[in-house]
This record gives sequence, C-alpha cells and structure tokens, in this order.
Amino acid sequence: MRGIGRRLRSTFGIGSSRMAIRSQLAWYWRWVLNVLMMVVVGGVVWWLVQNSYRVTGFDIEEVRHQIAALTAENAVMKHDLETAKATLADRDRQLQIEKAAQGELARTVAQLQEENAGLKEDLGFLRNIMSSGTTPEGLGISNLKIERDGKPNEFRYRMLLTQGGQRKQDFKGKVQIVARIAKDGAASTLTFPDPSAGDAAGVFEFRFYQKVEGRFAIPEGATLKGVDVRVLAFPGGQVKMTRTVNQL
Repeated sequence: MRGIGRRLRSTFGIGSSRMAIRSQLAWYWRWVLNVLMMVVVGGVVWWLVQNSYRVTGFDIEEVRHQIAALTAENAVMKHDLETAKATLADRDRQLQIEKAAQGELARTVAQLQEENAGLKEDLGFLRNIMSSGTTPEGLGISNLKIERDGKPNEFRYRMLLTQGGQRKQDFKGKVQIVARIAKDGAASTLTFPDPSAGDAAGVFEFRFYQKVEGRFAIPEGATLKGVDVRVLAFPGGQVKMTRTVNQL
C-alpha cells in the first residue's frame, strides 16, 4: 500500500522535474578550439599533398623539372623554326631574283642574236655591192622585214637604205610607215611616226647606207592588212620612194 501511495503522490502531487548540471565553456574558448581543429586538419591535408609521392610514387619536383625542360626545348624549337622560315624566305627571294635575271639574260641573248643576224644580212648585202662595184642609182631599200613583236598588235620593222650614183651630198630624211588595218569590218590607215609629233621626228642623214628600225602598234582587235614604207626627204616631206608589203 505504501508503494502505491508513493506512486500516486509522485504522479499527481507537486514536485520538481529532474535537473542536469553541465559545465559550459565560454564562446572564445569554443572559437579557439575550432581554429585549432582547422589548423590541424589543414596541416594534415598539406602533409598528405606534399608527401603523396611516398604513397603513390608521384614526385612533384621531378614533374617541375620535366616541365622546365620541355619549356626550354619548346623555346629552342620555336627559335629554330623562325630561323628556318627566315632562311627559306631569303632563298625564295634569291630564287626569284635568279629567275628574273635568267629571263632577262635569255631576252638579251635572243635580242643580240636577232641583231647579229640582221648585221650579218646587212654585211652580206654591202659585200655584194662592194664586190660588184655598182650600187643601185638613187635611193634603195634592202633587207626590209616587218615582223610581230611580242603582243599580237605590236610589230617591228627593219631595213637598210642605200644611196647610189653620184653622191653630191648626204641624204637627209626619214622613214614613214603607213599601216593598213581592218577592224569591225571597216578599213583604215595609221601613220607612224604620228604626224602630230612634228617633221623632225625620226630624221636621219647618210651618204652611203643607213640602217633603220623601229616598232609600231595597231589597236587591239584590229588586223594588219599591209604596210607602205615611205622614204621622205627633209625638209619638205617629199616622198622619194615607196615600198609596199602585203604578206605579213
């Protein structure tokens, strides 16, 4: 009965709840502990990173040396590449210069060969005159040639003028080229040198013989049908002789 009554009093009677007494640290001590714990954790992590090669076999210093060696090798290779590019560009320029010089030399040789052939023809003609002892009376045209020169609309002419008979004085005059052309179904003529250039253009003077050569060009798309070669006396412009060339 006593036990039952004690239980009823403890349940329905006035009583205090159980109390627990604990010791409490100050807030600054808790912060100190937290900082210490973070320092310890950081130190452990740093030690693991620095000494990881002992566990995994990875050596960070060796990797650093390899990176430095590769960087130096890359710099050397870049320098060699730039040097090779400069050398190649210089050789390319030299090759272009040599090609241009060879082309110019080839053109010069061809021109000299052509001039040499013309001189041989003129020399042969003069030898024939000297061997025969006679020269055609008055003015004469020999070795007349009209050929294409470079472009389709450009032409070159050359001839040898002679003066025979009684040579009382030197002949003074010029050669005039009258080109007969056709373009778009219409025929026309062009005179070289241009009459507007003046009477003194192309004037020469000789007693025995005179070599004459020059170039003229017709409009693009035009066809050269024939050429009239005129020898004009100067001054006055009187036509002394004419030679016609139809087959070009």
